[in-house]
Amino acid sequence: MQATKFSADSAGLHVVIYPGDNKILIAMSLDDSAVNDTDKNLAGFAIWRAYDGKPETVLPNRISFAKGAEWTDSDKAPFQKFRWVEVPENGFAAPITYRVRALYFAGQGFATKAGPEVTVKVDPVKQLHSNFRPAFTRGYIASQAYTDKFQNKDIRPAGPKKPDFDTKPFEAQYQWLGADARVALFDFIADCEKDTTAKVNVFAYDLDEPDVIAAICRMGKQGRLRAILDDAPLHSKPGKSGTMPIEIDAAKMIIAAAGAGNVRQGHFNRYQHNKVFIKRDSAGNAQRVIFGSMNFSVRGIYVQANNVVVVDDPNVAGMFAKAFDDAFQNNVKAGPFQADPISKGYMVGSATDTAALPKFSLALSPHKDSSVSLGPMSDRIRKAASSVLFAVMEPTGQGPVLASLRQIAAVPTVFSYGTVETNKGLAVQSPDGEMGIMTSFAALTKNVPEPFKKETDGGMGMHIHDKFVVVDFNGANPAVFTGSSNLAAGGEEANGDSLAMIEDAAIANMYAIEALATFDHFHFRKVMQTAKSNDALGLWYPGKPNAPPTAWWKSYYDPKNIHMRDRLLFAVQPMPPGLTTTKNVDWSAVDAAAAKPPAGKGAATGAPKTSPSKSSATKQPAKKKPAKKKPAKKSPAKKSPAKKSPAKKSKKPAAKAAKKKKGAKKKAPAKKTAKPRGKK
Repeated sequence: MQATKFSADSAGLHVVIYPGDNKILIAMSLDDSAVNDTDKNLAGFAIWRAYDGKPETVLPNRISFAKGAEWTDSDKAPFQKFRWVEVPENGFAAPITYRVRALYFAGQGFATKAGPEVTVKVDPVKQLHSNFRPAFTRGYIASQAYTDKFQNKDIRPAGPKKPDFDTKPFEAQYQWLGADARVALFDFIADCEKDTTAKVNVFAYDLDEPDVIAAICRMGKQGRLRAILDDAPLHSKPGKSGTMPIEIDAAKMIIAAAGAGNVRQGHFNRYQHNKVFIKRDSAGNAQRVIFGSMNFSVRGIYVQANNVVVVDDPNVAGMFAKAFDDAFQNNVKAGPFQADPISKGYMVGSATDTAALPKFSLALSPHKDSSVSLGPMSDRIRKAASSVLFAVMEPTGQGPVLASLRQIAAVPTVFSYGTVETNKGLAVQSPDGEMGIMTSFAALTKNVPEPFKKETDGGMGMHIHDKFVVVDFNGANPAVFTGSSNLAAGGEEANGDSLAMIEDAAIANMYAIEALATFDHFHFRKVMQTAKSNDALGLWYPGKPNAPPTAWWKSYYDPKNIHMRDRLLFAVQPMPPGLTTTKNVDWSAVDAAAAKPPAGKGAATGAPKTSPSKSSATKQPAKKKPAKKKPAKKSPAKKSPAKKSPAKKSKKPAAKAAKKKKGAKKKAPAKKTAKPRGKK
């Protein structure tokens, strides 16, 4: 079988390169003997790239030793990181050769000298399985790349939002922002339109992308389309400002084209949250399907980090077709669907890894019991041997997944990194386990340091809409859990959703790279939220004025620092015997968010079923007593100073959140507090 990672070693330098979907992860490590404080004071890494048959070019670094330069070649401004996510500007459909060289400081100052280097040729693997293709949006409208390329231009016309505006003026932006996920979606739609004998089924949640709506209407007019559209209040009633959702007009257009008898509007017990196209033959037999986290909306395709999966397999497409038929025939009601065998647990898509399909299973909700889908996922997280990378939605739906992620974040022998979208903002978990909330959703808009520029925030709403967990991505038994599910118990029991469990090394790499690129992107912005000035950023060098005297690379060789585990994990180097990492697992920010269920946007997790304290990863038998002692009026966040130990901090917010939850349940039933008022 084709390799899923590529490596080379020379004179203590180890480089491992992981291919992904138009992104490539380059991991580097040096033996202890190849770094020290005297003649081997590491300056960083220079990287060159060469497409087959084309000249080699050096990768540039946005940060340099001196002020003024916006970009500097990495042989003069080396990357001071032990892993780097590279995005080839010409895509990644053919082999690429990388040359990586370690650079050392020549003495005091930033003059450098060459160290060991290796050359690695990397083959693309994004189409490793002929009938199974994950694809991702770019997800970076709030980015320096979008600022440079499009000068922060808007992505829709000014004025009231409409479902039928002319998209041509935005085509270049849409291609760049939507990336491979957009290509996959519109290729799928084009195939459905070209095959005029095909019947097409559509599950839609957020639906306002004009070209998608137009294609649905064209097929509807041909009498070969059926659609199930979400009609929860956020898609069918005016918002707080009195503005009507675009989905109302979109639904009218589709009904007018396809006929009322071919369209169902409903929301199970909370949301019809699937985002799916199913292609069937003229006899109604399912042929292929596209599903995932990406809504068929301007935000979903062009603002948010999202993914889709295209599966050209009648068995898998048939699973979605059965779900569609059940929902259509029963007017999108949860009860009949939960009684259908299709909702009872994971169904096997492929029992083994083959040339056509990876080993994977599929769960379709709503389920009577969320444990049939979330239980296996939680179990895999808790048993992680080396790493867990995740992106999940708001924690108000509760369930075992968030609790398991919190638990694994505290394990000193596991590298854990991820994000949680909350009603208060984007919470980014640092590699050391600490979770902090970013209220600005990550755009650089103030205290922007040189050579960076002010960014656009992309408007109100979620930015990381991906929902996935990657367990042990480069281990012997990797797993990816992904789909439209928000990975909360409430949503799995109330919403129409998909959740795939994929056990394949190449696909695990793809999601891991997307995870690292996204998390590093937003973690940098998290750090910038606390910046006190817009002083220029610069690389470290010995003797640099006002810079820390400790070399930048030292923490990566400190056994107690998570950076050392990070370096060794991605470069596939052995961990020293008994290596444990000091962690600072403070998740009080998420506990505080969970204590107040969101009133609107992004609230698709479902009604809370348990308090944050009950879902805490660490069992706390004494938590009821502290709760009685604490006044209900005080905020949990105020009771967790940064200097206290993580263990002490995690108990207090959880107990307070539990007390608030109990009070909330007495005042208002869960069904009422769960009503949506906004939009993701």
